[in-house]
Amino acid sequence: MSGRELVELEYGDDSEKLAFPNRDSARGFEVVDTIKTAVENACSGIVSCADILTIATRDSVLLSGGPNWKVFLGRRDGLVANQTGANSNLAGPTETIQYILTKFTNVGLDLIDVVSLSGFVTSIKFNGS
Repeated sequence: MSGRELVELEYGDDSEKLAFPNRDSARGFEVVDTIKTAVENACSGIVSCADILTIATRDSVLLSGGPNWKVFLGRRDGLVANQTGANSNLAGPTETIQYILTKFTNVGLDLIDVVSLSGFVTSIKFNGS
């Protein structure tokens, strides 16, 4: 993916945020968009959408009673959006674990990567398991 999976700015209808697997997978992007606009007005081109999304995710998990973690900054946004690629390469929020694992192994990742990147550990903690 290009690094802009969830944040749309100049890409409009081709935004990966609007891709089918990303629909209904998370909420609150209007807050992220507002933060990005404010940051861009203050210091254009310095802070990436990826960093803002990462910080917002960490803070929302923490405010919801979840764990805290250190966020390493310095991510760079991609220069193009690819909704078609997101539609064919990302797993949606209702997919089975086998489907998700297949998507990950197709790009050279394994079960450990699935657990790390899918938030399963955080989900288990929130569910009390």
